[in-house]
Amino acid sequence: MQIDHVLIRTSDLTTMEKFFEQTIRLEPGPRPPFSFDGSWLYSQGKALIHLAASSSHGTDGAIDHIAFTGDKYLDLINRLRSSGQQYTEHTVPKSGERQVFVKGPEGITLEIQFPQEGKEL
Repeated sequence: MQIDHVLIRTSDLTTMEKFFEQTIRLEPGPRPPFSFDGSWLYSQGKALIHLAASSSHGTDGAIDHIAFTGDKYLDLINRLRSSGQQYTEHTVPKSGERQVFVKGPEGITLEIQFPQEGKEL
């Protein structure tokens, strides 16, 4: 398993983008057509920071979740079900990637994403 990206909620997309661009030289790049405003910042062709527009950071802070590229989707789902762990699933528009979100202690959320059907790791 590898860390894939970090999603940060921000009330000022432009300022946050400039911060990452100027500080660590990330570059804006393509983003799926999600139902909320945001942007993705890349390094060497890989999206590392996902920014999501938000009117407030809420009680969980600015870091919304940490994403991992997973393998063995069914093994994860079976582990979550057998342990009684709550989770939600989504599909990324256009790419068809599966996303499994799991809320952990102290509000940390993990996203484990899997390639489109037939392209599993």
